[in-house]
Amino acid sequence: MNYKIGDASNMSFTNTRIDGQLSLNDHTTFYIKKYPGYLKIKLDKGKNSDESYYRIKEMCEGIKKVIAQ
Repeated sequence: MNYKIGDASNMSFTNTRIDGQLSLNDHTTFYIKKYPGYLKIKLDKGKNSDESYYRIKEMCEGIKKVIAQ
C-alpha cells in the first residue's frame, strides 16, 4: 500500500489502524478500515477517475496475491 498509493501522498500504512475516508493528493477518495489481520477498502467508481480506480484495483489484486500464498 505504501508503494502503490502512500508514497505519492506522503502517507504510510505501516503499523497503522485506520477507519475512515481518505483523500489522496491526486484526489482519489476511498473508505478504508485497517487493523492487524483486517483490511476493507471501498471505492466509489463514480466519484473517482478511471486511473484512480485501476490503481486501487491493481493494489488490491496485489494484496490478494500476497494473502493467498
